[in-house]
Amino acid sequence: RALEYFKLTGRPISEHNEKQRQKESPYNFCYFVLNRDRAELYRRIDLRVDQMMEQGLLKEVEALKAMGYDRSYVSMQGLGYKEILDYLDDKITLEEAIYRIKRDTRHFAKRQLTWFRRERDVTWLNKPDFEYDDTKILTYMMDVLQAKGILPA
Repeated sequence: RALEYFKLTGRPISEHNEKQRQKESPYNFCYFVLNRDRAELYRRIDLRVDQMMEQGLLKEVEALKAMGYDRSYVSMQGLGYKEILDYLDDKITLEEAIYRIKRDTRHFAKRQLTWFRRERDVTWLNKPDFEYDDTKILTYMMDVLQAKGILPA
């Protein structure tokens, strides 16, 4: 994309991106990011992958493969699908596929957090600070929205 932009405009895309970052938004918004302890996040990811396997991820990918879906489809390149395809193609064991799904999902979560840290005007909410109590978190969010004039007091 950067090369395409340069060919079209004669300017580097970094210059365009910097100008876009400097712009003020015409919208009155508030951007919340809910964050939790990293060890807890990773534990929950591992648990979720185990649940996906118990709920039939392997059968789902087997059925899709039987219908002719393969790696050439973008949908089959998503987390979980490509690893199970590797297993079905006898490239890795099922245990290795599960390990890779968990590992790659943790890496994806880490990249998401890195991306959010670069965003402007983010209100970070660390769930441990609220004892993981959704009511406390929602109350705080409502207070912030009222303070910013987004919601009436």
